Amino acid sequence: MKKRRTRARSLMIALLGTIFGLALVLFPLRGSRAEPASDRASTKSTDAPAKGAARTKKGAAVAAAADAPADSAGAAAGDAGAPVTATEAAPVAAKAEEANLTSIPIGRGLPVKVNVGVFFLELQSFDDTKGEFEATTDLRLQWMDTRLRFPRSESYRGYKEWRGKDAEEQIAKIWTPTIDVANRLESSGYVGRRLRIYPSGEVEILTRTTARHTGHVSAETFPFDRQRLALDLIVRDDTTDEVLLRFDQDDVVFSRAANNATLDGWELGLVELHGAEVAGWNGDRYARMTASLVVDRLASSSLAPIFIPLLASLLIPLLAIWMNRTSEDGGEFEVDAFELANMCIGGLFSVIALSFAIYSSYTVIANGDNTVTRLFGLNYAMLAITLAIVVVCFRYNLLSKLFGPYVQRETFTFMSWALPVLSLATSVAFLLVAAA
Repeated sequence: MKKRRTRARSLMIALLGTIFGLALVLFPLRGSRAEPASDRASTKSTDAPAKGAARTKKGAAVAAAADAPADSAGAAAGDAGAPVTATEAAPVAAKAEEANLTSIPIGRGLPVKVNVGVFFLELQSFDDTKGEFEATTDLRLQWMDTRLRFPRSESYRGYKEWRGKDAEEQIAKIWTPTIDVANRLESSGYVGRRLRIYPSGEVEILTRTTARHTGHVSAETFPFDRQRLALDLIVRDDTTDEVLLRFDQDDVVFSRAANNATLDGWELGLVELHGAEVAGWNGDRYARMTASLVVDRLASSSLAPIFIPLLASLLIPLLAIWMNRTSEDGGEFEVDAFELANMCIGGLFSVIALSFAIYSSYTVIANGDNTVTRLFGLNYAMLAITLAIVVVCFRYNLLSKLFGPYVQRETFTFMSWALPVLSLATSVAFLLVAAA
C-alpha cells in the first residue's frame, strides 16, 4: 500500500511540474504576440517623442475617416502613409458631421412625424369653368431633430431664425422632408422661405409661394354650391415607414384664410385638413395631406343672368293656354290653334337660344345634373305638354267629341290653373333642393 501511495504522489508531482513548465514556456510567447506595435516602438526608442506624437495624430485621422462617408474615408485611407495634421483632419470631421445632419433623423425613432399647416394669404382668382385657382399660400412644416439641439442661452429669442438666402443655405445642411404639391400647375411667383430651430431640436420651415392649382368642381347644387380650393401634398421620397404627415390643434388654428382675403363672387370659409395615403411601387405607401379652403358661391350673382330668364321662359307655354277660351256652350275654342302652336314653337327656339347662351358662359353646368339643367328640362316638358293640348283640345276638340262640351270646358278650366301651379311648385322644389 505504501508503494502505491508513493507512486501516486510521484505521478501527481510529475504532472504538476509538466503543467507549470508549459505555462512558463507558452505565456511569455503569447504575451509577446499580443504586444502592440506602438509599445514595442516606445520600448525600443524611448528617446523619440516627436515620432510617437506623429503616429498619434495619424491614428486620430484614421478614426475620423471611419466615421466619414465612403469618399471621405477612402481619401483618408489613401493618405494614411503620410502624417495628418489637425488642420487637415478638421474638414474630414466637418464633412462627416454635415452628412450626418442631412440623413433622416432617427433620434426619436421612425417614422418621423411632420406636422403640416397651410395659411391662405391671398386669393387672386378662381375659374370654376376650368377648375383652376391662383393663390398665395404659406406652407408650414414642423418636426423634431434631436441632433440640432442647442443651449437656450445661445438665442435670446428662444429660437434661431434664418430668412431668404441664409435660410436656403442652412436648409441645405439639414434633413428636410421632400413634399410635392401634386395639383400645382405652375408657380407664378416665389416670395421666400423662413427657417426656425428651437433649443429642443424642433425644426420649422415656412414656405410662401404664389401659384396656380387645379381641382375638382361640382356644380350639382348650383348656384348654392360649395367648392374646395385644395392643396394636395404628397411625400415623394420617403414611405410611411419613414415619414408621416399629420396635424394637431395648433396646425388647425394656423390653417385659415387671411382676414383681408377676398374672392369675387365667393364667400371664404374654413380650411379643412385631411390625411391619407398614396400607393406606390412594390406595395409602398406614401403619406398624403390635403388642405382645402371652403368657398361658398354668392347665389345673388347668378339670379339675374340665369334664373330670371329661365323662370320667364316657363310663362310661354302657359300663355298658350291662358290666351284661349271656350265658347258659351263649351263646344269650341275662340282662338285658332295655329296661332297658339306658333307661340309654342317660338318658345321652343327661345329656350334653345337661352340654353346656348348660359352653357357658353357657365360651362361648368353644361354637363351633369344641377338646378339649371333641371329647369331647362322643365321648360321643354311644359312646351311639349302645351303643344299636345293645343293639338288634341284646340285643333281637333277630341274631348268634346268623346265626352261632350261640358267635360271639355271643365278640363280646360282645370288646366288653366293646374299647369301654372305645377310648373311653379316644381321650380321652387328644384331651388330648395339645391339650397338645402
